[in-house]
Formats: sequence, structure tokens, C-alpha cells
Amino acid sequence: MKKFIILLSITCILSACQKNYKGEYVKWGDSLTEENKNCLKEHQIPFKDKGGTTYIPEDAFDAAINSCS
Repeated sequence: MKKFIILLSITCILSACQKNYKGEYVKWGDSLTEENKNCLKEHQIPFKDKGGTTYIPEDAFDAAINSCS
């Protein structure tokens, strides 16, 4: 029972630490290369590719620039 409580506590703490991007999607780039796509996925930044233009949540913009540029 003690192990279960510890495991549950760790799971709750880790899930609370994950960043949830909820901002409005803004234009990030004109073309999505495979390298950029992999970088966004690796850093768990959601993106949408519409007509060759890449959109990411507004609150993820700085994280995307810092990690994928």
C-alpha cells in the first residue's frame, strides 16, 4: 500500500510539471522541415501545418524558438 501511495504521488507531481500549451495558434514559419517537425515533437510542442505554413500555440512561441532554431 505504501508503494502505491508513493507511485501515485510521483505520478501526480510529474503530471503537474508538464507544460500545457493552450494559447491561440500563431504563424511560426512558412515551411515545416523534417528536422523542425522532429524538434517540436521532441519538446512536446503542438503544431499544425496548414497549406505549407506552420502554426504553434502563442504561449509555446518562445520555447519553440529557443529549442528549435
